[in-house]
Amino acid sequence: MVTGAFRAPTFRYGPGHRGADLAGGPGQAVLAAREGTVVFAGPVAGRGVVSVDHPDGLRSTYEPVTATVATGTVVAPGDPLGVLEAGHPGCPVAACLHWGVRRDRLDHLDPLVLLRPPRVRLLPWAGAAPG
Repeated sequence: MVTGAFRAPTFRYGPGHRGADLAGGPGQAVLAAREGTVVFAGPVAGRGVVSVDHPDGLRSTYEPVTATVATGTVVAPGDPLGVLEAGHPGCPVAACLHWGVRRDRLDHLDPLVLLRPPRVRLLPWAGAAPG
């Protein structure tokens, strides 16, 4: 369940919510959304953070997480990264995972877009009878 939706800032350093908050439970496994390489696993401002670089240039970040992976670990979709910690500010349940995705350093994207199936387009079939 999404407890906090992505809100892009109106300007580069403006206020916004640069990710999505997902309801969970303390100690729940946090899994990699996509394949990639762990580029950071440790504390930032008192919270555990895991960041994964993906082959397409995107980086996903998960917090607050007690990491069970180390920097340099190669992960596949669904591989465990760590366990969810309680204490995410504004979380209405026992624990929330803040999941962020960015391209480059400051281009934050809605991570939920990565969960949506690709758009299907029907093209004309060369063998179709004229209508």
